[in-house]
Amino acid sequence: MSQTIGGRLNRLLGLDEIQPAGRAAFAEHCYRISDERARLAMIVVLVVNLVLCAVVDYGTWSAGHWELEPAHYEIFAWRMGVFTILLLLFALRHIGPSKAARDRSFSWAAAVAVPLLGVWFCIAYQGLASDVSIFAIFMIGTAVMLPLPNPVKLLIYPAALAPLLLGLNLSPMDSAGALHTSINAACVCIAALVIDAAVMRSCAAGFAQQEQIRLTSLRSDAMLNNILPPSIIQRLQSNDESLVELHPSASVLFADFAGFSKLAETMSPGETIGLLEALFQEFDEAAARFGVEKIKTLGDSYMAACGVPDARSDHPERIAALALRIRSIAQRFRSDRGQPVHFRIGVASGPVIAGVIGRKRFCYDLWGETVNTACLLQSSSALGGIHVSSATRKALGSTFSFAEREPIRIKGRAPIQTYYLVGRSVDRESVREALRIEQRREDKVAQVHDLTKRQRRDR
Repeated sequence: MSQTIGGRLNRLLGLDEIQPAGRAAFAEHCYRISDERARLAMIVVLVVNLVLCAVVDYGTWSAGHWELEPAHYEIFAWRMGVFTILLLLFALRHIGPSKAARDRSFSWAAAVAVPLLGVWFCIAYQGLASDVSIFAIFMIGTAVMLPLPNPVKLLIYPAALAPLLLGLNLSPMDSAGALHTSINAACVCIAALVIDAAVMRSCAAGFAQQEQIRLTSLRSDAMLNNILPPSIIQRLQSNDESLVELHPSASVLFADFAGFSKLAETMSPGETIGLLEALFQEFDEAAARFGVEKIKTLGDSYMAACGVPDARSDHPERIAALALRIRSIAQRFRSDRGQPVHFRIGVASGPVIAGVIGRKRFCYDLWGETVNTACLLQSSSALGGIHVSSATRKALGSTFSFAEREPIRIKGRAPIQTYYLVGRSVDRESVREALRIEQRREDKVAQVHDLTKRQRRDR
């Protein structure tokens, strides 16, 4: 039953439009709006109150009726009451462990205090209570000013109505006047409930629309980040027209799935795409981990580069680490799935031209002799081999181990010397140092063991 009532209230207030995951964000949104509106309204009330009281004070003082005007003391009491309540509310904004907690406390305190302030004023001044004007201003003002995201807030209106009706019945007003005023007050309460529901529905609809726009923007940004490097996106957003640059030193990698066409003939389309997607997803993760920029995929081929669009002095090491990782991933896929997964990999280092081409369907791409060399090395590589240029071999130095192969011939050019990347070199000095550290650890363990034995004997 309670769930049914709660569901109906949520539909009435438009809260069912908010996804469960976004309820907390929507609540903070409402508290922020309520906080801003309440502070503004209270400042306006304080200023108006000061001005009106100053006018009354000056009028009674200049006429010489300061002590003879009874209403002056009533207005003074009203002034002090408003000042006290509002100052207490403003003080509440500074109480709490965080700004969000203070906003919640302030919003709820204002939602309770403002209607009760109107009730107090109406009871205190029976002449104004007859038409419930002050009560209406404060009650409807609360409904408009404080869109709190909780159906419990709706109980504030009948709770504020109750003491007002009680005060009217205890007043010297005749029964007909009390009945007339009570009906008017009840109508004001109902109007405040309707207005509150309308304000909350509007707030919920606005938030849902904002969230939809935000999620759409996030999806667009995510898609754009998959197409272009972050630095290029920033330059596009800043209307930088120079998006094609020469990079004097970079490394380029091509990886091609050897025998993919024949393998695809033995698999369903779903299995084929699933295999490629799984492979390239791990390639992407590895590229991101090594700080390498994925350029594109062409069918069953994968292209990546390092040193573009942001320069890196260690781009050969990073691209070599990615190449070894790609080979390792392919080997694992071959053993786990029992499928012939082999990649030919080519790596070259040197100057490249990089930039964005196209206006409607743009992409980030590379051009130049280094790109052509990497593609040629990939096509002439052995199955599972990482074929690197002499420039890459020279840049990597002794950090990696290589196997020299016979020079390859390129049409229109002299034969070039190339190498196969075997793996990382083992640093003998590092191994010795690791052994020394391990020996020291074992010696320390033995010392602790001997000390423990001696302590036991002493006991």
